[in-house]
Amino acid sequence: MSMAKELFIETKKHRRRFNILIFALVIMAEMLFIYGNYHGKTDPSEGWMFLFYNIPIMNCMFFSVAIAGFASRLMDIEHKGEMLKCLYTFSTSRRIFFAKYLYGAISIFVLVIMQCGSILACCRMLGFDSSFPTRYLVIHGVTTFIICMTLLSVQLPLAFFFRNQALSISIGIMGSFISFFSLFLPESFVQKLIPWAAFVTSGFTRLDWNPDTRVSRFYVENPDCFPVIICICWIILSTVLTLILLEKSGVEESEKRVSCKRNDKIILHRLPVEFLKLKGSPAWIAFFIVPSISAAIGTINYLANISILKDGWYSLWTQHTLFLCYFFMPVIIGIFAGCIWRVEHCGTNMNLLMTHQKPAITVLGKYAATCFITSISLIWVMALYLISGSIIHMDGKLPSGLLLWLVMGIVGSWTICAFQVLVSLVIKNFVLPIILAFLGGFAGLACIAKGIPYLTPFSLFDLAMNQRELGAADVSLFAFSSVIFITVFIMAAILYLSHVDVRTNE
Repeated sequence: MSMAKELFIETKKHRRRFNILIFALVIMAEMLFIYGNYHGKTDPSEGWMFLFYNIPIMNCMFFSVAIAGFASRLMDIEHKGEMLKCLYTFSTSRRIFFAKYLYGAISIFVLVIMQCGSILACCRMLGFDSSFPTRYLVIHGVTTFIICMTLLSVQLPLAFFFRNQALSISIGIMGSFISFFSLFLPESFVQKLIPWAAFVTSGFTRLDWNPDTRVSRFYVENPDCFPVIICICWIILSTVLTLILLEKSGVEESEKRVSCKRNDKIILHRLPVEFLKLKGSPAWIAFFIVPSISAAIGTINYLANISILKDGWYSLWTQHTLFLCYFFMPVIIGIFAGCIWRVEHCGTNMNLLMTHQKPAITVLGKYAATCFITSISLIWVMALYLISGSIIHMDGKLPSGLLLWLVMGIVGSWTICAFQVLVSLVIKNFVLPIILAFLGGFAGLACIAKGIPYLTPFSLFDLAMNQRELGAADVSLFAFSSVIFITVFIMAAILYLSHVDVRTNE
């Protein structure tokens, strides 16, 4: 079978799955963020430089997660049942993989075209000068395409060789997390080796900020080609490694062999059933790894800017929690909620579950498991904060409201858990609820910026954990909003599971 035929089959697999819609939503989110925060605040003559400076920073956050989700959607069809075993009867693993890779390359080309068009659209909407040299738009498009192909070269093999898509999504989020935080550190050679950070390190627009006059000025310089060359090396290395693995890989049965030893004893597990379903799953690891990385980078950033951050323990708390709460904790909760529903969404498991368990028990059990692991993670955030402050010999007293912030943060995280449990129940695809959680973090940030922090569960969580920067929260209103959100989301999940017919994947 020719590669053109393989590509045609791949397009048929994804018919009506609206994969490009993921990229369209990302572009729209970036445009709305730029328009909502910078409308009328930038010199029109420097507006196009402002776009070429800020869009790569947002790409570092948005595109990394979007491509990880896109790569996962390319493979989720084959990982259901034993579809790969069937495909290998008339094709090879190499042809199947590279047909997906070619389909992904075409989709990413469409993504780059959409972003170049969005830049011109933003210039028109914001009243910026759109007569800038065309070569800058071409340079941006080419470098963005190469970097996106690098991320696809990393994410697609992970999605191909691992049935559990949580690993692929977690790698993409971690890469985005590390690269975004590295932008706040002094520029270094190591930073240019990170492919997720190449959106920014390969840019040609720079910002000159004068601390004395507090005046910012954008200027253009020759683009740095070294990060792009490193990305090409990443593509080559990933391709070679994938070819080796494809040569040695085989299709294994999804069912594990049971030991032949006869055991007449019946062992009753004492762990809650939802935790038993997650036994052996790496989903909970992110709740402890991501806060650890955030604490390390936050402490380093605090020490590097200690002349500016003069509030001691308060400043250290903001460095530890700011981006973790705004962006990454909601995504981690989304991954975990997706994992606990994924078992039921496979095959006829939901039918079996509904024969002996009430919908309310099912939903509340999964919600309790998500809230438990999230609460433990936030306590771990607090422990890392105290440990980091002790290591760097922080002076002064601890914030007086620290314990209240933690308690309110835990309650605020429970509202996000309720939302993600509902979304992961309704949307059977593993990736889309995670993307919604990622966009929800930005929605919470937008609500806080507009002075309406009680409007979404994401902004409630951000407000609780960053009261030093955002102002003290109204505890009564916070508690009322949290109870309303949790009640509405959980009741909606129970009613949905009670009245919607269960459909199998067979």
